[in-house]
Amino acid sequence: SYSQFSRRLKLLTGLSPKQFQQEVALQKARRLLESRQYASVSAVAHSVGISHVTRFSKMYEKRFGKNPAAYFEGFI
Repeated sequence: SYSQFSRRLKLLTGLSPKQFQQEVALQKARRLLESRQYASVSAVAHSVGISHVTRFSKMYEKRFGKNPAAYFEGFI
């Protein structure tokens, strides 16, 4: 059941299912930003399944301490 899954995930990772999903998306976004596979923060956000770019930027900066737009400064 979902409740059992949620308890097991929390036990193993310390994260709720939503937090775990966000962590996976942010880690993937970090890899994409570092490899410069996309030309914009918006493209990265959409590729990891986050449709609100402002929300993505705030989540990313809170998690990693760096604004995702910083990866594009001086690059073009």
